[in-house]
Amino acid sequence: MKHFFTLLKHELRSILISPATYLAAFFFLIIMGLIYQFVLEGYNEGPQEMLPSNIFLNAFFIPVVFLVPLLTMRSIAEERRQGLMDSLLTTPINSIELVASKFFAAYLFYMGLYLLTLAYPAITYYFFPDDRILDKASLIGGYTFISISGLLFVGIGIFASSVTKSQLIAGIFSFSLLFGLIFGGNSLSGIATGYIDQFATLESLLEYVQIYEHVGDFSRGVLDTRPIIFYLSGALLTLSIAVLAVDHKR
Repeated sequence: MKHFFTLLKHELRSILISPATYLAAFFFLIIMGLIYQFVLEGYNEGPQEMLPSNIFLNAFFIPVVFLVPLLTMRSIAEERRQGLMDSLLTTPINSIELVASKFFAAYLFYMGLYLLTLAYPAITYYFFPDDRILDKASLIGGYTFISISGLLFVGIGIFASSVTKSQLIAGIFSFSLLFGLIFGGNSLSGIATGYIDQFATLESLLEYVQIYEHVGDFSRGVLDTRPIIFYLSGALLTLSIAVLAVDHKR
């Protein structure tokens, strides 16, 4: 992995000079800002059962299905389309270093954007000092979940980009996989619950992929190792497949 940090620096530079990156960041922050505004308006109308930070973090997945494809769809697909991938792989750089550098560059930018959203409760607390607005336990738990789940989400984006030469196809494929993972798990669990006797095993399995439940637990300070294992193993699996895809298309 001696070329990893050189490649990572190059990938971060590529992300930071891309106009699409700043466009994605702008819309991401606008969407998250609007979500936080709606949360505060709800509290202004009447008392809520959940803390503002819990409600805000429960909506983190809304921009994920758009942000991750925008960050990752160019990563491998565009270089393969331009023929740069073949040139890179004829150098001492191996496919693991290549995929890892693209993954961590996208992941660092992904986390940087989410950390910027901490400004919303911080600014609100500055003008309206209320311990419920800046509840440290829920914020630490929620952002810990975002950092762990982000490994899988970005891994899915890198995987989608590794199997095609088209940015558009990579973006659509990544969006579909993320949408299915985030929204499909909860829907399938509801179906299985309706047929508990026939699908008891399936319901137990689907408990591992319910994103809503995971973020709710983390933001309440309930740390369960099963979701952590799920996201880490899922990230490792998607990146391993991406490495195999890059090797296969040499």
